[in-house]
Amino acid sequence: MSDTPISAPSAHGGPLKVLVVDDGRSSADVLGLFFELEGHQVTVVYDGSSALEKVREVPPDLIVMDLNMPGLSGYETAGMIREMEGGGGIHLYALSGGLADVEGVKAREAGFDGFLPKPVVPDDLRALLAGLPV
Repeated sequence: MSDTPISAPSAHGGPLKVLVVDDGRSSADVLGLFFELEGHQVTVVYDGSSALEKVREVPPDLIVMDLNMPGLSGYETAGMIREMEGGGGIHLYALSGGLADVEGVKAREAGFDGFLPKPVVPDDLRALLAGLPV
């Protein structure tokens, strides 16, 4: 599976609905703030179950999710999202501090469109938003 481009707000016709999912609260909050400062509508949750609830309520355009969370892992949550009606159209990117080569392959196999290694740098997020392969 190849990286799926994400349109920038101006090309998309407005702000993206972004869901950030990470059990590391400070990491999740910082990522959420980044996307807000870029002009997007952001929801931040801290576990896979909450992510599933938010996707059911208002499907986002983009989900950036940690792979290694207690309870439902990012892998499990991604699989459940992909099985939901409309879940195949959500841009889904994995986050992990693990080995990028290994985790990136596993993430794509689990249904993610791409992978971002932690710590995430703003330029990688901007590239993702601009539609460039990350």
